[in-house]
Amino acid sequence: MEEDEIWKKAIDEHNAEEYLEAHELFEDLWLEIDNRDEKDTVQTLAQADALAVHLQTGNTKAAQRLMRQLPELFQTLPNSYRNINLREMKIWIRLMISMIPPFGEFVLETKKMPPKLIHC
Repeated sequence: MEEDEIWKKAIDEHNAEEYLEAHELFEDLWLEIDNRDEKDTVQTLAQADALAVHLQTGNTKAAQRLMRQLPELFQTLPNSYRNINLREMKIWIRLMISMIPPFGEFVLETKKMPPKLIHC
């Protein structure tokens, strides 16, 4: 598959709440991209979907491992990428950063999953 096809499929899977499949597709796309900023954007989306999988399965330790890297990646996430509005995703990631400590015990106080990725 070409980059645009992978991107479209990843968005479709994410919006269908198939976060594991979306995560895998975003990782595939990450391997195809050369531009560092684009790689960071796609990696952030891949990790956000991995986080959603861990939250769905109750794997809090894996969610915490992501919280050690996701806040740094989040800093460079643009408001849009490839005609997809990322503002709501940024809000969701910021919420997760505020609720999931990188270490120690915690109880997640929300079941809110990532927002749909819509065209801008």
